[in-house]
Amino acid sequence: MTSLNDLSILVIDPNGEAAFGLRQSFVAAGAKTHVVESLALAGKILNVKTIDAVVLPYSQDSETVEFCRELSVRGIPSVFTSEPPARYQTRRRMSDAIIAVKGLIAEHGLETVQSIN
Repeated sequence: MTSLNDLSILVIDPNGEAAFGLRQSFVAAGAKTHVVESLALAGKILNVKTIDAVVLPYSQDSETVEFCRELSVRGIPSVFTSEPPARYQTRRRMSDAIIAVKGLIAEHGLETVQSIN
């Protein structure tokens, strides 16, 4: 299993559909995992904790867009648990969130992991 030791992941799950499975996967991989049901609560967590990545459902509503902009300003990668609506017919499926976080860490991770350790 992929190791996410010493990383802190914030999971936003308004419906509670994916939170348990995601949390269990992240914890099993060694990550500290925080689960909240709203962007408002997520914002409060971001103000008091060091967060390495945020997992949230895809949405184009203004609140989500603004939240994602704030993540970008803070240099925190976001991973979507759902895909945006397809422009064209496609058969491709999104990978599990834990694989996506691993990919983000692989892309940006050396510096991130070194700064945490």
